[in-house]
Amino acid sequence: MKITYNWLKEYIDFNWDWPELVERLTLSGLELEGAEDLTERYAGVVVGCVLERQPHPNADRLSVCQVDVGAAQHTIVCGAPNVAAGQKVAVILPGHNLPDGSPIKRAKIRGVESFGMICSEVELDLGADASGIMVLDEAAPVGAPFAEYSGLADVVIDFEVTPNRPDCLSLVGMAREVGALIDSVLQLPPHDVDESGPATAHSVSIEIADPDLCPRYVGRVVRGVKVGPSPAWLQQRLQAVGQRPINNIVDITNYVMLELGQPLHAFDLAHLAEQRIEVRRARSGETLQTLDGAEHQLQEHMLVIADGVKPVALAGVMGGANSEVSQDTVDILLESAYFTPAQVRQTRRQLDMQTDASMRFERGADFAMPPLACQRTAHLIAQICGGQVAPEPLDVYPQPRQRIAVDVRIKRINQLLALDLDAATITRTFELLGCDVAQNGDILTALIPSFRPDLVREVDLIEEVGRIYDYNRIAGSTAVKGPLGIPLDTGAALQTDVRLRLTGLGLDEVVTNTIVESAWLEDGEYEAAPPLANPPTEAQNMLRTHLLPSLLDVARRNFNQRAATAAIFELGKCFSKQGEFLRLAGLWAGRHSASPWQRDERDVDLLDLKGVLEALLQDLEPRFAPATHAWLRPGHCAEVYLGDQRLGYWGQVKTAQTDRFAIERPVYIFDLDFPILATHWQARPGGYVALPKFPPIERDMAVVLRQDISTAEIAAQIRHSAPDLIEAVELFDLYQGDQIAAGHKSLAFTLRLR
Repeated sequence: MKITYNWLKEYIDFNWDWPELVERLTLSGLELEGAEDLTERYAGVVVGCVLERQPHPNADRLSVCQVDVGAAQHTIVCGAPNVAAGQKVAVILPGHNLPDGSPIKRAKIRGVESFGMICSEVELDLGADASGIMVLDEAAPVGAPFAEYSGLADVVIDFEVTPNRPDCLSLVGMAREVGALIDSVLQLPPHDVDESGPATAHSVSIEIADPDLCPRYVGRVVRGVKVGPSPAWLQQRLQAVGQRPINNIVDITNYVMLELGQPLHAFDLAHLAEQRIEVRRARSGETLQTLDGAEHQLQEHMLVIADGVKPVALAGVMGGANSEVSQDTVDILLESAYFTPAQVRQTRRQLDMQTDASMRFERGADFAMPPLACQRTAHLIAQICGGQVAPEPLDVYPQPRQRIAVDVRIKRINQLLALDLDAATITRTFELLGCDVAQNGDILTALIPSFRPDLVREVDLIEEVGRIYDYNRIAGSTAVKGPLGIPLDTGAALQTDVRLRLTGLGLDEVVTNTIVESAWLEDGEYEAAPPLANPPTEAQNMLRTHLLPSLLDVARRNFNQRAATAAIFELGKCFSKQGEFLRLAGLWAGRHSASPWQRDERDVDLLDLKGVLEALLQDLEPRFAPATHAWLRPGHCAEVYLGDQRLGYWGQVKTAQTDRFAIERPVYIFDLDFPILATHWQARPGGYVALPKFPPIERDMAVVLRQDISTAEIAAQIRHSAPDLIEAVELFDLYQGDQIAAGHKSLAFTLRLR
């Protein structure tokens, strides 16, 4: 949000210079993006008077001018066709730079010495007219700095406004913040209107067909306006904050939007069919050419402003070219409305449009502001453009919205902020922020102003007290303000245990977006993946059904940055059309060890990942069984069981999948059902176990069996044959060859008995 220092001072009286203003607002939560002193921008530009103009002796299109700049008279060669004796002009002297950085030097032009330049609007970055020099008012004082004469002796300050503070997207909102910090009340701009002629309802009717999307619409007619360029002060103020002047009507609506934070629009009344406005959803097949010249195919869920025949504006986004104000416009209809944020955001994203109006509406405009903004706009139009302001504006408000009330405890404020503020001080802070406050004992009830949609809870108001009081003034306290030793929620404690064990095994935790690209999903996964009605981008349009695509994307980005290995895990939400669920997944790829010592570095293999999985589940007696999976390589994939429950799967990712993510090395993953893991994790053996008093007895045994019988199954059978005696069963040899029957294998185990 760009403001200027002098413009802000019109609404609040403060004695800070601009660096202190920036510092105080930054400490209260507004971050500085940048600042520019316009006096420095126009250094070396002064008001001059053309004393004499003669044709250039060696060039038909050039003139040789004698120009008085106050301290001296200089010869300046000028190529503008409109330069004439007696004009007051803007002159930039040698040794200085134009706003675009171009240096100005003494030069010989076609044999004539030229000292400086007579400037046009374009050269001073004050407009688009490059056809000739900028002619100033006859009363302009010769030799005066141009910035002071033109009102540009100001500082442009750009603040980054967070999405939860739409009230700060206006000069009045910024002034309110300053007022709260210095205990002063802001001054609203003048908005009195002299009304005449027939009432607004004689010229136009307004109907809201979808009040859930447009709760309020204010319309007012101004007749007999004269459309033309805006006065210099208005153009310069808009240009200073990055707005391009168009004509006086449009410039005034933009000015009031910056001033009050309420977007407005002006329609040419003569171009509204049947002299009526209907706020409705678009109809099938309707199109609209917006003011930027783009043609849009409208969808039926989009909200439009329509006349009796056609759409004339995209609600909350941009007006239509078919009703725009032009030089021939005589009568206008002013629109000042409130549109719901979600509706504006959805339309803007689908049409890929970003406007100043949509930015304000989608963050949450002030539903009480439309009448005041409309009246302020009418006041300026009557002052600048002439015309008659029709009485009795139409304020269509079928279901008036109510301000919310929030209770806040004085004791709780002082506990959280380590302060000792009384009720009067806190009440005054809330009042300066626009709240109406009532007290009942230790409880203050604040009626939240309509321009602060972010204040909904007690803690929000407590934060406001700390912010306005200034956190730097709070000394802090070592006193305990709440209970100690609150145990973690069981589910949270289990998640912490799992995270600690995996990080202890050398994996790094990642947190990825739950919204994924549809291109990442297999064909069979589309039906299970819940699509988003309002995706952030065209590609990111699905909620993930499992964690593997997210982990592969992280691995890809790490390998693209020449990382030697990617060892990561995530405990995160996945989704189906029945709801959300938790999964735990890990990925390991690349080098097992990055050390070059004696060339012992090697790549990770399948058994390395199995070792991680076994270490994670070491207390739970996991069982592995061969399996197949759409994402995993056949013969290199297994399922994990805890008892009779399938916990998940692990293995090597298929080359087809790694190719999709541009990963050129083997990748190994596991994916587990966290609720099942949590159930067994809680039930696992725990407590102190004494060291054995007696040494173990070790015996080896070999068994011959069919190849389709898994090693894990045999080990489990051996262990369960005498669970009180057999402490461990470990495989140490596998034989397949001529000494045993075809289709069979010999497994050798070590049994540890105790």
